[in-house]
Order: sequence, then structure tokens, then C-alpha cells
Amino acid sequence: MTTYRGKPLKRVEDHRLLKGEGSFLDDIKLPELLHAVVLRSEHAHARILSVDVSEALRMEGVVAVLTAQEISIAIKDIGPAPHPQAKTLNVPSHPILAKDRVCYVGQPVAIVLAESSYLAQDALELVHVDYDPLPPLMDPLTAAEDTPEVIHESQGTNVAMRVHEGRGDVDAVLSQAHLVLKERFEVPRLSAVPMEGRAVVCSYDADEKIITLWTSTQSPHKVKEYLAELLSMSEEGIRVIAPDVGGGFGQKHEVWPEEAALCYLTKQLGRPVKWIEDRMENLLAYHGRGYTLDAEAGFDADGFLAGMRVRIIADLGAYCLHSSLVPPVNAALRVQGPYLIPNMDVSCLAVITNKPPTGPYRGAGGPESAFVTERLMDLAAKELGVDPVDIRRRNLIPTSEFPYITATGLSYDSGDFVAGMDRALELSDYRGWRAKQRAGDFGEALIGLGVATVVKASGGLGSALVGHARLDIDATGKVVVYTEVSPHGQGTETTFAQVAAEVIGVDPSEIEVRHGDTDMLPVGEGTFASRGLAVGGSAVHVSAVEARKKLVVLAGHLLGCPAGDVEINEGRVFNGRDPEQAMSFSEVASAAYQRELLPDGMEPGLEFEEAYTLTANPFGFAAHVVVVEVDPGTGDVKFLDYIAVHDSGQIVNPLIAEGQVQGGIAQGIGQALGEGMMYDSDGQPLTSSLMDYALPSAEDIPAVVLDTLETPSPTNPLGIKGLGELPTVAAPVAVANAVMDALSRYGVRHIDVPLTAEKVWQALNQAKSQTA
Repeated sequence: MTTYRGKPLKRVEDHRLLKGEGSFLDDIKLPELLHAVVLRSEHAHARILSVDVSEALRMEGVVAVLTAQEISIAIKDIGPAPHPQAKTLNVPSHPILAKDRVCYVGQPVAIVLAESSYLAQDALELVHVDYDPLPPLMDPLTAAEDTPEVIHESQGTNVAMRVHEGRGDVDAVLSQAHLVLKERFEVPRLSAVPMEGRAVVCSYDADEKIITLWTSTQSPHKVKEYLAELLSMSEEGIRVIAPDVGGGFGQKHEVWPEEAALCYLTKQLGRPVKWIEDRMENLLAYHGRGYTLDAEAGFDADGFLAGMRVRIIADLGAYCLHSSLVPPVNAALRVQGPYLIPNMDVSCLAVITNKPPTGPYRGAGGPESAFVTERLMDLAAKELGVDPVDIRRRNLIPTSEFPYITATGLSYDSGDFVAGMDRALELSDYRGWRAKQRAGDFGEALIGLGVATVVKASGGLGSALVGHARLDIDATGKVVVYTEVSPHGQGTETTFAQVAAEVIGVDPSEIEVRHGDTDMLPVGEGTFASRGLAVGGSAVHVSAVEARKKLVVLAGHLLGCPAGDVEINEGRVFNGRDPEQAMSFSEVASAAYQRELLPDGMEPGLEFEEAYTLTANPFGFAAHVVVVEVDPGTGDVKFLDYIAVHDSGQIVNPLIAEGQVQGGIAQGIGQALGEGMMYDSDGQPLTSSLMDYALPSAEDIPAVVLDTLETPSPTNPLGIKGLGELPTVAAPVAVANAVMDALSRYGVRHIDVPLTAEKVWQALNQAKSQTA
């Protein structure tokens, strides 16, 4: 039988997109369309004394101006989903529009609707808000203390959530350890910076009483479910469509105030409305990361990490959105990484500050926690006089320990971590680089080698572990797969076709994959937590298996042979014992709709709607090796080599997998060397455009040598472990370790990311002055 899984097929969606035939939100045009713009707070913290919209409403072409006064009863605030690991919850919900106060720069205050976006922008200038500024609370460490500066007085505290996990006696371990390391690590806030910002188009059918919402989202079914709750509607009254989505990275997993407000407006006015976010709005609406992590680790004389205590302060921002609590919990649970650490004590405080909300961003807690553990491994190696690779080898979980339960309660399903690291070392000629570094072959140039070995879970929690799919074969033999996994760059139109094609026995080009419309499937979750193939692809596989079962029974009846002898390959259906006895796939499909041709008891049709529940989270593994050159005169970092080996279980499409890894590494390099949302003490953003938010350019990204291991996961029928987020966990700290290794020549111990040229240069010069 022809196999399609594991083949590097080109993405079928690329042809359409490269020809400019994609359909994104701003491409949607509807009759009588109104355009919305949002008035946003210019203060980080202030009381709203009054909002005067009268002058704006008098402007010709302005249809409406919406404020909190009109919707305070009609639309509920956006609240966070509960999390099973959260010990205490005291979480402020996000108002759709600001009510009596604003709590971060960029918070929505009013929405202007006009006949064109230009008119709406002009009218925005005529909305007058009288503010009474209040002192902002910007420091999450201060917010975590018992401070009188409580942002939301009704909460009584700035601590929104507490998490505490662990096992063993860490105090005893630290008191007896040969080496105890203490370090604070700062992981900055980041913007996802999708190519397409958030965007909404919606219309209301008064006869059918249905709102149709087109939105740039990763999770159409989730948006439908929670908008119904916010608007006090039945879910049957809302249809959500995600057209082509220009990047999500976690930001578009949320439900947004603008979505709820525009649904309300289209229903009230009876006209369709559109809102397209600009880049500044996107940078100020939502962030990922933003953590302070205090770690204390105890090593024995051989470099074994016997115990670790970690205290995490997570900056949630002023309010919580639906998924805001997920990354802090993940960071606490995943800080053990791929290591045998018998004793752990991990706590996390998620606190409120006068900044925008935070939530999932590619990796969602994984890069934050890996940064701590991987930096500690390098710091311990320096103190003990061993190579960073050797200390990792002593601590990595061996294959004999799987399934392995971590001290924080996670279950690792399978893996060969040492083999993955060894493959990366081999490809990088790590020992050769070390020898050249010791020999001083590079003169005054500072050469550094960085290693990171990390894990990342797939699938999410609760209902996210359940995937839904439908597979239909019509009377002509056309195969259509419907999935609740809504892609935004993952290539699932191709990979899902490969999964179904291999089971059914047709070419992947004969299968059409449809997605992004809540009318296609009654339930679903979306694309996040690396659940696409492991969960959604497994549901497609199960649907295809059910389809094949019926097809071979029918074909056996038509061919006059046992169903067990029927084979289907490349669109040909035949008796395996007598290949000349054959039919075409389309002939069998046609017979399925003719009752007189069916065996007794078989119902007509070929429609198979199935669900698959992931039995546990599969964990992927990555080993990155980075070689850099640091210019001591400027602090600039240049890549000399970058090797990345990933074990994401069985690979469906190596070409697409490679693209996912390259993208993840690019985002990780951005976090390591340049990106970070910065604010002054008054709460004003210092990085509100791409002129000052330092995204890496194409020339900043090195050529990467990639390889994969395939340790199949027992948690799903495809043996999949998610890959899309895994490289973003390893890349930032691998790069940071390489830069710090280069600087260690002058005794520089640690610098927090982003490792900008200025920051590196200052650290070098300070170190030189102290040793002069």
C-alpha cells in the first residue's frame, strides 16, 4: 500500500496564497458595511470623569458611538477560565469598554462607527474623555507584596492567582548540597506580532436571528461559545468563521472585547460592521511572557541536581482574559524540564499591574520555565568545572524511566533525551568548537557555545484533549475532511489530507480539507497547545478508519470476496488474492448511495463524524546547539552555527515540520537578542511601533541545520508529539547560553534577555573595568 505519512509533500494551500488568492479579514466586503475604530486610553491608570460623544455624533457619516454606558447590562465582562492547578483565584475580568476607570494604555474606551474608516478616524478625535490620572503600578514585584497600592479595590489585593507544586524535602537537599546556586531571571513581556493583526467583520440576519462573525482567530468554536455567554444568547444564534489567518501565535486564541462589542452593534443597527486593528493597537493590546523567576538549586559534587526551589512572579497586566492563567500555571509545572530532579518546590504568584493583559504566546509558559533550568545548568557547570553538555548528560531522564512522573506532577510519555542531545552534538561538531575555543583560534573575538535540552507538552487540558472531525465521501468518490482545527500557517490542509489518504487508499490530492466555520462541526476547540496533529489529526485518522471499514465491507460484497481480502490503493479497490478483480474507488463510492447494491443491514451514505480523546499529553524533546561570536567592541552577536534536533514523535510531513521549526527558532532568537515590551514609570509604552520593538529581520536569522528523532508517542494512534511550539522553548535560552559562554572569558555571569548589543557592551566594559 502506498504510504503518504512521512512524505515531504508541498503545502497545497501555498499555491493559492502565493497567487494572492487568499481571503483575509480586510478582504471581506459586505453591502452597507460600517467601519469601526476604537478610542483607547492614553493613561495607564485614571478615573473616567466623563465621556462626551456629542460632537462626534454630529459629524456627517457617523452612525453611532458606543461607550460602556450603553452596554454595561447588555454585555458581560470577559472573565478567565478556571484552572485546576490554581490554589486561589482573585481575578479581575476585562470590561468590554472601560467603565469608571482605565487601567492600562490602550484599553478600549469607546467605539466609533461611520460610513468609512477615514470618517471614523476623524470622528474619534471628537470624542472627549475627561480623565483624573492615578499613579500606575508597573512593577510586578511590588504588586506581589502586601502593598496599599491595590489596582482593583474590590479585589483587595493585586495577587490574582497562586500555584504551588512540588515533591520532596528541598530544604534538606539545599542544606546538604555541595553547590547551591541562587539566581534571579527576568523574562520580558513580548508581543506576538502576527502579520495580520486582530480583525472582525460581523453581520446580523434579522429573519434567521443569527449573527455571523468573521474573525481572525485560532479558535472559532471557542469564540462562538464564549460570545454566546457574554451576549446572553444561545450558541445557535452565532456562527463564527475564521478565513485565512495571517498568524496567531497564541494571541488569537483569546476572545476579545472588540468581538463582543461589534456583535452587539451589528444586531442593534442591522448593518454589517468591520474593525481592522492597526499595528500600534496590536502591540498595546496583549502580551506574552513577563516573568520574574527566583531559583535556588542544589547540586552534588558530581553535578547531579538533587533539588530546586523556584518562585515565579507572573505579570498578568490589569485584567485577565479567558486564557490568561494558562501560561503561569504551565511555567510552574514545566520548570523541571527533561531532568531527573527528585525534589522540587515551585510556587507562582500571578499579579495585577497597570499593563495590558497577558496570555498564551508560542510556548505558553515553556520558554519561561526552560530559561531558568537551562541557565542553572550552565551556571552550575561553570562552578563545578565541567562542560555544560556533561552536566546535562548526568541529569537527563533515561529511556528506562518512561513513563516518568515529574516532581510537579506531569507525566512524560516517552523519549530518548540522551540520543537527541548526542545527535545535536554530532551535527554541530561541538567538541571541535570547544577545542578551537580553548586554543584561542579566534584571537580577540569572543566565541561562545550554548546548549539547551527541553521538553514541551501537546494537547492542552480538559476538553482540548478531545478532537473532532468529519469525513464525507460523495457518490462521485470526492473525499472532504471537516476539522475543528483552524490553521494559521501550520499546513494542516496538507497534513490532514496525508493522514486520511493513507488510511482510505487515495492520493492526498484527491482529498479536500475544510475548516474554520462553526457550521461545519457542532463542537471543537481550535489550534493551540500544539494540539493540531496530535488531537485534530487523530480525529481525522479515526474518521478515516471508520470510512475504510465500511468501504471494504461494501467492496467485498460487490467483488464477491471477504472484506479482509479487500485492498484500496491509489484509488483502486481490488481483491488482494486476485488483483484483476477490481473496481475504481468512485464506483464503490457510488454504490454506497444505492440501497439495492448494499449488503443487508448497511445504511446508504459515506459520512463519518468522529471524536478522539488524547489519553495523555505527549511530550516532545529538543536539543539546540548554538555557536556565536560576540564583538567586544560593539556587543553585536553573530551566529557561526545553529543546530536543532527535535523529537516530535512520528513526522507526517518533514517539509512542513522543517518550516515550523525554522519559524519557532526565529521567534526564539527575537526573544533572546532584541524583543521586549518596555514601559516607563508612568506606564507609557516605549515600544509602541516596529521602529522600536526590535523584531529580527531575515538577515538576523542564521542558516539552521535541522534533524529529527522519531520516538512515537503511545498517547495517540499517529504517534505524534506536537512540534510547532517546541523550538521556541529551546531557542531563547540556547542563544543566551551561547552569548554568556562567550562573555564568561571576562567573568560575566548572567545578563537577562534581550541581550541587545548595548546591554552586552555595557556588561563587557563593566567587567573589564573591575578586572583592570
